[in-house]
Amino acid sequence: MSSELVNSDLPDAHRTTIRFGEFLAALDLLPSDDLVNALKASKQLGIPIGRTLVVRRQISNEDLGRLLEFHGIYRRGLCDLEHVREAFKITKDKGLNIKDSLEAIGCRVDEIESVRLGELLLAAQLLDVDQLNSALSLQDLSGLPLGRVLCLHFNFASELIDAALGYQSSIRQKQISYADAVDRLKIIPLSLPPTMMKPVIELELRDLLVAGKVCTENDLVTATNFALANNLPLEQVLKTFDYLDPTLVSATLGLSKLVEGGYVTGHEAVNFLLNADLTRKGSADAKEEKSGDVLNLHKFLLACGFLNPQDIKEIARIIVTRKREFGELVGVPVDESTTKEELQKMVFDCFASDKLLSDLLHKMFGSDELVITHARNLVDLLAIHGATVEQAILSFASIRRDVAKFNTISGS
Repeated sequence: MSSELVNSDLPDAHRTTIRFGEFLAALDLLPSDDLVNALKASKQLGIPIGRTLVVRRQISNEDLGRLLEFHGIYRRGLCDLEHVREAFKITKDKGLNIKDSLEAIGCRVDEIESVRLGELLLAAQLLDVDQLNSALSLQDLSGLPLGRVLCLHFNFASELIDAALGYQSSIRQKQISYADAVDRLKIIPLSLPPTMMKPVIELELRDLLVAGKVCTENDLVTATNFALANNLPLEQVLKTFDYLDPTLVSATLGLSKLVEGGYVTGHEAVNFLLNADLTRKGSADAKEEKSGDVLNLHKFLLACGFLNPQDIKEIARIIVTRKREFGELVGVPVDESTTKEELQKMVFDCFASDKLLSDLLHKMFGSDELVITHARNLVDLLAIHGATVEQAILSFASIRRDVAKFNTISGS
């Protein structure tokens, strides 16, 4: 980030191209280290920097909406950075909207007409209040824009969301009235083919494993019997079969959850697995050669906001106070003679291993095993290009929310 941005405005010729991350840096609202780390996470998963900051709990979803509006106003040359800093503080302290907060500091901006995407879709009766609230909760957890949540999780046609976003922009620029935009949105679904909606079908893991030729029916019978006799998950038993690829078994489980959630069809999932061999081999080779560049469980959980810097500090504290237990978990004896450097290396190795990290989070940090296992499966699925990053992080957000609801109900 250029230091010149922090204390001065960009030349008018460059205002229209300033990115949101640069805009945030110029406002100097966040510690530079936090912003840099968020930018890295944003680039890693390919989600917007603003949503990354929300997921990492560095700004609220409400503040993100305000800052995005200020960003658009600044790019149009309607106010300066100092105006934005002052007006943003007023919106937080006094609860004023963007227009009124700018007027309070003597910056009159008549062109503003604020409208949210969810509000627009709600007014056009294209979704109901329960759907909107559900989508907003997933948005907070996943970091994805509301439009992408609606497309992926609720199977909204992308054409419908694109049209709504276009009308949203036109309303703000006074090119169309709010009422006209709502009326036009209402009739768009009539022009879309019914096949735009992906059917949600039931396809169990065992069906997907066999249909995708990950294993045979005989493998399943043997694994199922052993799993029942020892009270173990089926996939855990399958991973112990030497002739089966444990990464593919894990990825298939993640893929089955995407089918269950309606993100992909059963046909698409089976077709991918039947043609996944070459992709899987290329990913394995890349993982051996460039392990530092691979999206592992640690990076995925950080980027999704499941782990934050404070969590990492707490995990480190737990390891120090329970180092013997940690040594047993990673398979390396630890006692009073273990040096700080040796323990530190063990911690680094643990965070680099998806299996060790998942065990650490579940057994020592108290994370829900179902949530961590699903994250591991999704990371394996991403490694063989079996899902998009958006699908993975939204599926992870969905299971986090469902588990949290279940735990709340169970505890009440």
